[in-house]
Amino acid sequence: MDTIEGATYPRFRWFAMVTMSLGVIAEGVIMISPAPLIGEVAKYLNRDLGLVTFTVMGLWTATVCLGGLIGGAAVDQFGIVRVYLISGVLLSLSTILMPVAGPNLPAIVVLRLIGGFGTGPIITTISRLAAEWFRPEERGLITGIQGMSRALGVLVGLGMAPVVFEAVKSWPITMAWMSVPAVSFLVFAILMACGPKAPELIVEEHEHRHAGQRDFKTALKDPVIYLCVVYVFLFNWIVQGANNLTPGYFAVLPPVGVGWGPTTAGRIMMIFQLVFMVGSLVSGWLHDSVYKRDTRLQIMLAFVFAGLYFFLKFPKVIGRGPNFVLLLIMAASAFFMGQGIATIMAFIAKNYPEHITGKVGGMAMGLGLIGGVIGVAFGSKALAQTHRYQLPILIVSAVAVPGFFAAFALKKPKSFQSLEHRQHIEGRGAIHA
Repeated sequence: MDTIEGATYPRFRWFAMVTMSLGVIAEGVIMISPAPLIGEVAKYLNRDLGLVTFTVMGLWTATVCLGGLIGGAAVDQFGIVRVYLISGVLLSLSTILMPVAGPNLPAIVVLRLIGGFGTGPIITTISRLAAEWFRPEERGLITGIQGMSRALGVLVGLGMAPVVFEAVKSWPITMAWMSVPAVSFLVFAILMACGPKAPELIVEEHEHRHAGQRDFKTALKDPVIYLCVVYVFLFNWIVQGANNLTPGYFAVLPPVGVGWGPTTAGRIMMIFQLVFMVGSLVSGWLHDSVYKRDTRLQIMLAFVFAGLYFFLKFPKVIGRGPNFVLLLIMAASAFFMGQGIATIMAFIAKNYPEHITGKVGGMAMGLGLIGGVIGVAFGSKALAQTHRYQLPILIVSAVAVPGFFAAFALKKPKSFQSLEHRQHIEGRGAIHA
């Protein structure tokens, strides 16, 4: 165990990290699996491609927002383990029951909404997990691992869904197979419930039983928390839009898409997710070693390079097949997309009191995820109206511009300067804006 100024950090914290990672991988797999098969899903349901993209992919994100807001508040009251258990059950059921739904779009939408509701608490409670279980200098790593895990889940979903589909020739059965990571997460959550409790951080703010309510109200009076929501909103707009629309763009036949098929589309998106994983994983190290703890600069550059996704709309970039320029643009945008949300969640974990990080992180991710809903919805609507992917790509990438300028306003929350001072004395240092 590691003991620091009254707080004991057991080695079991790494098991908690693995459990979190499994949950994030599971939701990434289930979220993205329909994307490379979206043309087949539309045929199966006998519905318009744009409508299916929005209902099967976009509405998922809408429920993630609601689940995230509820989960962020619930984790501060009931604890991470209970939230994980409920999320594991919901995620598992959302895929296992898919064959039962059949070609019934409303039933499929209900199952996708159940899965999205189970997803929200897993990804919005990361700041609480980092603050509750880990030493301050480890928290950037943990939020980075969450981003990496989500990319890994998306990677696995993009890669495995077409393979399983080719084997079983059934989209619902393919989705049922995608439940394996969710069931594994549920098992780990049960084991986590049987392990030691999270370490209690014995600091001054814990001495008053109403400290959480008081400090959260204080946080709401500071504009920094709303800036965090804006950043997560815009990053989700770009990331969710890219994840949900790009596989179809590469797979669907011309003139709608470029016609490379689900397998090639899946392979390209696997590369995209691998680089996204690296960006998320090294975001904390880059923040400390390259950006010299300048969060503002890191967020600004993340928006700039994420905006490179815009160039995918040009025929010269697409060429006649996958090429070096295309892969370079996708890799650069993915690397910086991976840094964005991980950096913001680490900022929250290090600059707000532990007992409100669930609410603050839940608010940032819960409301920020709406960006993914709107981005996918607008992109899907543009796809349905134009029957081309060029306008959706423009819609997804354009928000990088306001994101870049909004990053100029980022600063540390003034109300919790004493928290930063305490961490600095402990030799770890808070994230600086």
